[in-house]
Amino acid sequence: MKQLKKMTLLLALPVMMGSCVVMSSHHTTGNPIGTKEGYVKGNLIGNSDAGIATAAKLGGITKIGSVDVYLFSTGKIAVRVTGE
Repeated sequence: MKQLKKMTLLLALPVMMGSCVVMSSHHTTGNPIGTKEGYVKGNLIGNSDAGIATAAKLGGITKIGSVDVYLFSTGKIAVRVTGE
């Protein structure tokens, strides 16, 4: 019985971890996409500042054109902001 559980886990693990990005969303505003880009990564759990405002600040963006949010199966988040 123990071997069956181990084999099931070994076979299911690649399927569960097969996709690095669990979810990706893209949001646009009425502003132009622009040439500037800000990118920030962080953890979903804990005190991580991986938000849209932080990504815009890091990219020197004052008018946000689009936002991409990526959630990874490892518990990480990444935010990419473009604009002027």
